[in-house]
Amino acid sequence: MANFINILFGNDKQNKRALPRADKLKVVVVEFAEYGNYGFGQALTKLLHKNPALSVRYFDEPFDKTFLNLQGRNFFDMVDAGNILLQKLNADVVIWGYQENDAIRLNFQTANAYSDWENISCSILESLFVKAEYFERINDFPEILENLINGMIVASISEQRLDLRLLKQKLLKDIVHKFSTGQPSDKDDIMFSPCVMNAAGLIYLSYAQRDLTEKTFDTTKELFKNALTYKNKIMQNVHLGCIYKNMGQLYETALKLDLGQYWLLFKEAITNYRTAQKYLDHYNCPYDFALISFKLSKLYFKYWKFSNDIQALRDAIFFLREAEKTYTQISFPELWSKIEGYLGFYLSLLGLFSKSDDISMLAIKSYKNKQQVYRRELYPVMWAKIQENIANVYYNIGKNSNDQNAFSEAIDYYKSALKVYENKKMPDEIAIVTNSIEKVMKAWKG
Repeated sequence: MANFINILFGNDKQNKRALPRADKLKVVVVEFAEYGNYGFGQALTKLLHKNPALSVRYFDEPFDKTFLNLQGRNFFDMVDAGNILLQKLNADVVIWGYQENDAIRLNFQTANAYSDWENISCSILESLFVKAEYFERINDFPEILENLINGMIVASISEQRLDLRLLKQKLLKDIVHKFSTGQPSDKDDIMFSPCVMNAAGLIYLSYAQRDLTEKTFDTTKELFKNALTYKNKIMQNVHLGCIYKNMGQLYETALKLDLGQYWLLFKEAITNYRTAQKYLDHYNCPYDFALISFKLSKLYFKYWKFSNDIQALRDAIFFLREAEKTYTQISFPELWSKIEGYLGFYLSLLGLFSKSDDISMLAIKSYKNKQQVYRRELYPVMWAKIQENIANVYYNIGKNSNDQNAFSEAIDYYKSALKVYENKKMPDEIAIVTNSIEKVMKAWKG
């Protein structure tokens, strides 16, 4: 890995990535062959040049590509290498190719592949298998596969990139239209390939995630279900895991947009996500496992709000802890702090309803962890909000155990937040904290 970095970029540490303009997607195609140049990457580059919405660059620097073998345990190397290419070449998408028998496996990587938790996620492990012979006769390349490759490039772009959101929707609309109006392919059994059906389903879902209709839901669900029907053709467990993950995303999206059958959608989203984790395990696929864990946590929390099932709240906390193992403070400080904030909130609720001071103290610890990122000198208002949350937990401990020290701690934390709000001249926040202090004083004296 270190040799690859040195070959590629030397010691340039000053380069900072600038946001690309939103008129085109910047794509880098990495040559597929590990030993010698068979021209597969060049052929794909030529194919993608046909799309005027893409700015395509061919990358053929020599480096060891063994980490692209998904049967190995080199996932972090794959992610790191892709991120280096994205940053240094100022690209939106990197396309990795790897030859497996008579097929080329394509994988698509973006900078926000595992950091945008609110939108449809396209895993780096999402694979599209294309017969190597098609790249040898690029002018005869099947149109359905060409549309799928273009669609996967666009679908992999995170909605976190606001500057590309409109372009993404425009391009996906065009691709979905081609799927709907195109003629069936006569190229063997392309449409019955599980990776093709999974890719098509992911493209539909990415396009419709903000306006999912029952018709689109049914179409997408059938694509994923048909992919699973042909799972005997799936080459590795990770590919099966991606399909189940996407099924989970479909049901979760339907849940957010209230398509009806509320409890069924909850059950199916949770079941498919948990099944996906059996194939995308923490050891071999840590980022996918952690991302799914975060999504499961939010689903269980929503389920708890509607069912009052305390076990669902415990499950929400459990899966946050699983996500925390990968999204660490060192590697993902902002995402880690977000997890700590959710943990503080969920644990404070569990401590309140179970009347457990020990659990409440764990909530305080998580809130303080969040403050390691949102420090007072840099983020005074956010820091003060967290101080309020800690004060609320101490107030609940005081009420539960008639703990005078807890009441005193609550007052101290409220006052520290109040100082910030007074300094920032925030009247609404000042009023809320003043009322909270009065509430604590009343309980303390009582």
